[in-house]
Amino acid sequence: MYIKEKYDIIKLDLERKIINILMINKDYKKDSKNNRERGIMDPLLENYEIISTIIDFNRKVYLDHKDYIKKYYKVRKLHSVIINNMMNYMGMGKHPIDEYFYKIMNDVAIETNYRKIELDNTKHDDAVIFNELFIYKTHENLPSLTELYLEKKKFKGPNKVKLLNAMNNSFVSLFKIIDCDHETGYVTYEDVFTKKKYKIIDVAMSSLANINNKKEKYAYERLITYEDITFSTGLPLMFEINDKKIVSFIKKYKKEKCSDFSKCVILYDLSKKSKIRNRNYYEY
Repeated sequence: MYIKEKYDIIKLDLERKIINILMINKDYKKDSKNNRERGIMDPLLENYEIISTIIDFNRKVYLDHKDYIKKYYKVRKLHSVIINNMMNYMGMGKHPIDEYFYKIMNDVAIETNYRKIELDNTKHDDAVIFNELFIYKTHENLPSLTELYLEKKKFKGPNKVKLLNAMNNSFVSLFKIIDCDHETGYVTYEDVFTKKKYKIIDVAMSSLANINNKKEKYAYERLITYEDITFSTGLPLMFEINDKKIVSFIKKYKKEKCSDFSKCVILYDLSKKSKIRNRNYYEY
């Protein structure tokens, strides 16, 4: 199915829903005082999520026609192809995961006095964290899959090789989300440890209402720059700005050195208690 046809079908369904909501709202307003006294909610408030979806759908259709957004999607798709290839490679037993994983987890326990955690690769969030720990360089004693692929020249295509090098040069940190521009798809991060700012493209993140209304959040993200496109790998680690455990984490690791592997393990465990654990990505 062509993209335009797919959009048209979704748009028609959303338009029907908004018309229905507006008709109900019209009836509600005829006797709004009585309805409020009876505890009947305003349909516009009751259907806020549907209305938000409609607004964001139109925003996404608008952004999808921008050349830089088209390039962004193309790079993300190429990144997904590489990640899937790496996961299949690991699934075939060609990377001695167990040999390294438990040794590194022991190092983490010594390095941070933090308890060990188990990752279930069949669960989405666990799998995303697993990818972060093994695909990228997160510990000096742990060879990354990206390094392995470059060393063995697993890919011949120039674009894949270029992206592999970009992945190898990427970095991960805890950021304060200081600005989201829903009209352009850009998000501005500030590294909590260096105070350096980064402007990235993230169509989904830029639409989040709880960011756009200036309620700041922290996000633990890996940033990759491919040519003129900087994007994140979408780790499911977000925290409230006043989360006491995150504030303590920042204070502690501004002073103490710690491997990215250890930080990721600690933050993932803390994220399970966060009210905004997931980034709530969605695609149409």
